[in-house]
Amino acid sequence: MVKVRIGFVALWEIICLWLPLNCRADYHQQQFVRVAISDNQFKEFAYDEIEIIGTGEFSLFKGNTSVPLARVARNQSAKIKLTNGNFTITVVGGNKCLKNVRENISIKCSSGFLGVKNLHRHSKQALYRGSFEITKAKNGQFFLINVVALEDYLKSVVPNEMPTKFGIEALKAQAIVARNYAITPRIKEFKEFDLYDSIASQVYFGTNTEHPISNQAVKETEGIVLLHGLNPILALYFSTSCGHTENYENAFVDPKTNAFPGSPLPYLKGKPDNPKIGDLRDEDTARKFFKSHPKLLDGESKYFRWQKEWNAQELKKILKTSLVEQKASGFVDGFSFNPKDLGDIQRIDVKRRGVSGQIMELVIVTTAQKISVKKELVIRRVFKKDGTALPSANCVFEHLVDQNGKLTKIVAHGGGFGHAVGMSQYGAGFMATRLNRSFDQILKWYYHNISIATIPVILSADNPHHVVTQGFYITKKVAALVIDNKFNIPALQVTINGKRLNLNLANPLPNSSTHRIDIAQYVKSGKNTISFHAPSGAHGGKSIKLYVEISKSE
Repeated sequence: MVKVRIGFVALWEIICLWLPLNCRADYHQQQFVRVAISDNQFKEFAYDEIEIIGTGEFSLFKGNTSVPLARVARNQSAKIKLTNGNFTITVVGGNKCLKNVRENISIKCSSGFLGVKNLHRHSKQALYRGSFEITKAKNGQFFLINVVALEDYLKSVVPNEMPTKFGIEALKAQAIVARNYAITPRIKEFKEFDLYDSIASQVYFGTNTEHPISNQAVKETEGIVLLHGLNPILALYFSTSCGHTENYENAFVDPKTNAFPGSPLPYLKGKPDNPKIGDLRDEDTARKFFKSHPKLLDGESKYFRWQKEWNAQELKKILKTSLVEQKASGFVDGFSFNPKDLGDIQRIDVKRRGVSGQIMELVIVTTAQKISVKKELVIRRVFKKDGTALPSANCVFEHLVDQNGKLTKIVAHGGGFGHAVGMSQYGAGFMATRLNRSFDQILKWYYHNISIATIPVILSADNPHHVVTQGFYITKKVAALVIDNKFNIPALQVTINGKRLNLNLANPLPNSSTHRIDIAQYVKSGKNTISFHAPSGAHGGKSIKLYVEISKSE
């Protein structure tokens, strides 16, 4: 399950505006991601020392050059240690030791996979496709970064984010949203890498956790993402829905101001599994819903309905710690942050809910103060049980009192697991296996006003010899070329599966700069290749943006 790092949505919108071609990568097989590899506990991403192994011979190089440092045989390993800013490389099982290596180190395997000795995922030695980079961090340690092709990265992400028993169509939906997440620009905590290998980004455990059916799902969605308008979306997903998803703004902050509620995203709108459920913002309606067990899409998840309870003293003890821990979030107000001043808990008043019944704001009333807590993740972390945050903030609180009216116990009746925004993985699994829905039907259920398409390409007339080639996989012979021609470039060349087309762009759609050209006759079921040729002629400084659309929500 992805753990969202909010703060990059505004950046994403800026980057997706018109940019020169040289500000963007050429998308296709050559798109790579940089993933930081953590330790066995997924806690540490920086190292002082590490031992690299390979399933075949591998070599170490200075930085990103071809200057060799050492060659390591299959039955050997390379121990790398950083001391006072310099690396020491020792070939274990050989007789080579290099000292005072100042440059970062790249590691490439001639055949097979790379790994770290005694690093395990799912009780197996972790092995990785692609190459490694050993890159110095600012704290005197170094990062281990796996540089891997996007599609190979997804082969490990998909089966670790979604059980393969959920079926091929759900896995295809998961592959597409995971691809969206991987290409989404974000404000990075560390500039040296793009993604973590844990729930801090997406769960990526290496090649030993790949599975044939999830590999098939990645292959059969190659190059495909979700777009809103002309841009890839922030395709959030989570484990289990309570029966109703939530609006983006009700769960996340505004990325520009950090204000809560955040700014709406038109494609991330809450939706009930059954229209009869309706809006759950009313307290009585939410209480009735969360204390019921209707037959809905996520009903087979153990988190579809859950219950947590605390006696009054137990909850008081937890809050003394958790409220202080959440101080830095900025969404806990009215608390003195001196645990001695907390007072005895009297009740919990919910002040605001989202459309799914998710708590957006509540007040903890004690004999000493009133404490406001906002935002679903902060609320979940404040109300811990056995050291674990609540599964979701989709819940109601029940107060039990003694004969004198003093609080003795609080019970939370809840539903779902996660932030409730975007695609529910259990819901997707049910739709695929029980309702026989296709991946595009699943995606269009959870995301609103979206297109399923290739990653948009921007071509600049300043580079007329440039060609961008993309591969994409489709199961139906349905495809349209969508071109945003805001600078009125009159013509363009594209090549689809070897067929060269000269496109006249003189007549866009009414009241629009967009062209939509049916290319179904040129595509085939399976793998397709399309090349976009930069416009030529006297169009200096002008660009054109285009993509292939294979499905569109109504």
